[in-house]
Amino acid sequence: MELAGTVVAVTGGGSGLGAATCRAAQERGAVSVVVLDRDLPAAEAVAAEVNGHALRCDVADEAQLRAAVEQAGPIDVFVSNAGVGGGLEGPFVPDEHWNAAWRVNVLSNVYAARILLPGMLERGRGHLVSTASANALTTNPLYMPYAVTKSAQLSVAEWLAMTYGDRGIGVTCFCPKGMVTPMLLRGAERSAYARDALETAVTPEEAARIMLDAVEADRFMAVTHSFVADEFALKGKDYEAWIAHARGLHRDLATEAGHPPQT
Repeated sequence: MELAGTVVAVTGGGSGLGAATCRAAQERGAVSVVVLDRDLPAAEAVAAEVNGHALRCDVADEAQLRAAVEQAGPIDVFVSNAGVGGGLEGPFVPDEHWNAAWRVNVLSNVYAARILLPGMLERGRGHLVSTASANALTTNPLYMPYAVTKSAQLSVAEWLAMTYGDRGIGVTCFCPKGMVTPMLLRGAERSAYARDALETAVTPEEAARIMLDAVEADRFMAVTHSFVADEFALKGKDYEAWIAHARGLHRDLATEAGHPPQT
């Protein structure tokens, strides 16, 4: 879908990749950019840059997301960019943490589909974008809730693509390995894994370009680093070898962190 002349909405649009995507969409000719974020002042600042509209929205709350979309009007391209990370966590973290990751990283994408698909299908066109993570294709060796929910986010995007692709609905799943964002910078303060990702991280502007190139080319998958595709290929070719690789990576990172996963 060419972005020129479209209405583009971006969740988590007040900072990082979301803000860069808003700017890039405006540069590519979007007639309106809707900036959705829990932080309304941040959203308003980005909206002012792109001559867009700012709306406060917690994507974990379906009612809030629906109200924001209805206020924005017909949307051509919706970028589900908002997400949450975590610390060194395994299955023993409280349910509250699991639920937060599930609602933001996964259910928000389901909510967006519920809300937007009826109008898009009626118009015969639309594009849904899901910002997952390279961890959706491979895994996260330290942060279990993030690894699990990002994999589920990819599955949501796959299902939407196979079900609605013949009806004029494009779907793109963006799986960046590392971006210089506040989330990654915070993670680098406590995690060798995040510090390693930071060494090869791309800027939000470069990541936004890769994502929107995929949207305009109607491609499903987009990655920022080719070696992610190589690791994904290994996973499909020899799962046992990939599990052994992931086990070794987890062991090395946990040792460097100074403690094993939470028990």
